[in-house]
Amino acid sequence: MTEYKYISIVINKFDLPFEIKLATPNSDLIDQHVIDDTVAKITENIKEYESVFSLENNNSLLAKFQDGEETALMVSNTFREVYEQTITAEQMTHHYFSSYFNGRYDPIGLLNGWMIDRIFNRYLLALLSQDGIDGVSLRCGEDVRLASRPNIDFRWRIAIKDPKNLDILLATYFLQNGAVSTSNERRSLRKEKSNIEQVTIVSNNALDANIWSSAGISAGTTKFPEFISKYHLTGMIVDRVVGMENFRDGFTDKIAMSK
Repeated sequence: MTEYKYISIVINKFDLPFEIKLATPNSDLIDQHVIDDTVAKITENIKEYESVFSLENNNSLLAKFQDGEETALMVSNTFREVYEQTITAEQMTHHYFSSYFNGRYDPIGLLNGWMIDRIFNRYLLALLSQDGIDGVSLRCGEDVRLASRPNIDFRWRIAIKDPKNLDILLATYFLQNGAVSTSNERRSLRKEKSNIEQVTIVSNNALDANIWSSAGISAGTTKFPEFISKYHLTGMIVDRVVGMENFRDGFTDKIAMSK
């Protein structure tokens, strides 16, 4: 069995740490110049997104948009794409996912997944063609996208913790490719009466995983199972009454948690 080491690189931009991880069977084979160049490009890319979406900067396009200046939709393809994605997400989830808070447009709930996918596809997937790199991942908060070199047996391990006690492991996913997003009551705004404390979604991309994990918290115990079935979702729910409920491709089971 191949033993892997993990190289971690953290980029602290946009007030959010982006963590790049590389899985390597032999770090001596890695071309450090390629890694440094990739990290520099990702850092610059995140800075560009920050200039568009930062609310700390009054001159950002998002800040101006919130003040009623709609030129962002005309001058920025990036802003327009994110805006259109938020509209699609709201329609698809029957507005259980929302980008409006206190009457103001704020796409931060969707932005994590969108940025992860854009950066991952543009810069990190190419590293799998480099010697010594068998896996790449990009995490921001509770959203992670990952991939492995084709035709090898390496899998990423993603641990899901109990929302009430982070020392308790509820589930572990072993994935070669895909994305995982976990939302809990602190991360999403509840709209319906619900016993759901946490939702984890496993998907092909971070954007969809992010949208559905957030929508699951808001939709609640009664409505979210309808979305699971209709959209063939995969993941797990932590419910304070019935315990854990796993679902795969729209089909569910229930596992009572020990009291």
